[in-house]
Amino acid sequence: MSKLIDRFGRHIDYLRLSVTDRCDLRCSYCMPKGFRDFEEPEHWLTFDELERLIGIFARIGVGRVRITGGEPLLRRNLPELAGRLSALPGLRDLSLSTNATQLDRHADALKQAGVSRINVSLDSLKAERFAKICGRDSYSKVMSGLLAAKSAGFAPIKINMVAMKGENDDEIDNMVEFCHEHGFILRLIEAMPMGDTGRNTQYLDLQPIADRLKHKYGLIEHSTPLGAGPARYLGSADGQFNVGFITPIS
Repeated sequence: MSKLIDRFGRHIDYLRLSVTDRCDLRCSYCMPKGFRDFEEPEHWLTFDELERLIGIFARIGVGRVRITGGEPLLRRNLPELAGRLSALPGLRDLSLSTNATQLDRHADALKQAGVSRINVSLDSLKAERFAKICGRDSYSKVMSGLLAAKSAGFAPIKINMVAMKGENDDEIDNMVEFCHEHGFILRLIEAMPMGDTGRNTQYLDLQPIADRLKHKYGLIEHSTPLGAGPARYLGSADGQFNVGFITPIS
């Protein structure tokens, strides 16, 4: 069967699969205040349909799939779907993006189902500030989920932090140290000024941050990417410590 090739001649082997648009957080840079226009569950693709769809993509060369949402762990019995997808011929990597509020209950099952890697959104290490940014007092749940994923053997675990001027930029160094301590990979993300929600977010240019961290920790540019995403990475010479930057603006 023919492969997926775009008009620039690039082989497409990575797909993001959204299993729900619902989320249990209300992050200020993501969801408009008061938003309720979610898709009705009866309109979601069933597990059988999702398995068939990903099987088709796998047969035309897509070998890496990331399960996303909304918050994907709000989809009931998600580990079952993960197990069905990971067993598909040709699929060599199954990963998950989550806010980790439900992760402590599902980490072991997801690992056993064949999920190999996890990305977790975490914008603050201060519970009160986390609640302000994310609209919910769920900091302790997120931290429990992170530690459960680490205990279950997920590696690497990537932490996605949207860096915002005057809101959480004073925590960047603390987040670097936290991730280094736990063996996580931190990825700093510039907020994108899209729509009313994005335009109200305090944009922070990450290039000066990258330069400062590079000198502070003696980091060097990675010659090869760490994963299929858009991040560029700085890391220690021994490869034990990495920080990524997703910079759609700068």
